[in-house]
Amino acid sequence: MPKRSHDAPITVVNRFDVKGDTGRFERAFRDHSQYLRTREDFHFLVTVQLVEHPQVYVHLGHWRTMRGFLDTVHDDTFQAQVRKLAPMVDTEADQAVSVVRTVTEDAVVGAANVVLTRATVHGDPHVFERQFGETNQHLERLGGFGGSDLLRSTLRPDVYTAIQWWRDSDACERALDDSGHRAAARMLARNAELSVERTRHVAYERVLS
Repeated sequence: MPKRSHDAPITVVNRFDVKGDTGRFERAFRDHSQYLRTREDFHFLVTVQLVEHPQVYVHLGHWRTMRGFLDTVHDDTFQAQVRKLAPMVDTEADQAVSVVRTVTEDAVVGAANVVLTRATVHGDPHVFERQFGETNQHLERLGGFGGSDLLRSTLRPDVYTAIQWWRDSDACERALDDSGHRAAARMLARNAELSVERTRHVAYERVLS
């Protein structure tokens, strides 16, 4: 795999399985997120909590450059915050790049209006990406769809992380119950192994200006 430029954008995907009090974790992680927002080349972050497994959180940190991310992880403040968070969680991490991003409107924070999909593609990845884009077009026609981001792992190029969001929980519920959406999901599953999880929207925050 060719080496990525340090000037290229990167998304860091962290999955946290909280061992104890989720409220304590959310408070500590919010402090960490606010620090990230001050860093050079940070872009925006999204944090969600699984509905069926509320001890599990997924955080997507978007950086304008790999260089900005690497500079931050070597910073003393970052290292101190990681040491504070580490005993609270078991962590799974990935790095990815956005290949299909659609943004129409924001999602209400606190609602169960975000769907997270992990896909391991067995066939042509370009076919999977095209089908995912077509699925979003159908969702837009249903109303209330806020957008999506399809991220391809730089560590395992056959693995994708997709996040789709709706204005509120009701719009998300209608879309998930739609027969056309279910048919589109079956189409995607022909080309990939899918894990689909409904989540609560915890945070969406951009870089501090």
